[in-house]
Amino acid sequence: MTQPRPGLYARARRLLDGTGWLGLATVDEGGTPSASYVPFALVGGRFGIVVSRLAAHTEHLKARRPASALFVDEESRSEEVDRDPYARSRLSVAIQASLQPAGSAEAAAIWSALERRHGVTVAVLRELPDFDAVALAPGGGRLVLGFASAHDLDAGEIERLLA
Repeated sequence: MTQPRPGLYARARRLLDGTGWLGLATVDEGGTPSASYVPFALVGGRFGIVVSRLAAHTEHLKARRPASALFVDEESRSEEVDRDPYARSRLSVAIQASLQPAGSAEAAAIWSALERRHGVTVAVLRELPDFDAVALAPGGGRLVLGFASAHDLDAGEIERLLA
């Protein structure tokens, strides 16, 4: 088990708290990669998202194929060093998706957390029949805090970060 690294956790948590969306990388049945953008909220140690059944990434997630999420510090609020696009703070995390049944407590928690974080648009999406709540459980990842500052994090460290 890796020793706690509080300074890294604090910086990684600031990154997550200050970023309202994640880059979602998925693969189709033939292994062709796909990238998309999805607003998220932290829910019970996982990343909560809602996805449309019309989106390609939804089928990829439902099939439980390999996927990852990328969180990038927003330029408008980042430190001076992060304004250089090569040095911007970022966190990439392997994820395992699980679709939450409509009407379940888990789905309701995701919808509620997203609405608190992102506002009224979420309430509108919740009424549409083609949106499903998905929990993304974190695996290992890599935190980059600028030049020459890359840190591998195991799944346990990321779970502690999200708690």
